[in-house]
Amino acid sequence: MTKQSADSKTATAADIERSILALNKMAERLCGDGREAEAKALLDALDALNRALDCIRGGESRRVLH
Repeated sequence: MTKQSADSKTATAADIERSILALNKMAERLCGDGREAEAKALLDALDALNRALDCIRGGESRRVLH
């Protein structure tokens, strides 16, 4: 097996946003199936991911300014 560079595995902010949107849809389906506890856990995790993404974006914008 060949080892891939770290750059080829790097996700962009847009990739992460698409994943979050897909997982939000999954949470909606879980609610529809009567699995509110699982949906809430997923939504809580997605909220944390959104906050982390905002922090990453903030760091990226500060680097561009300097």
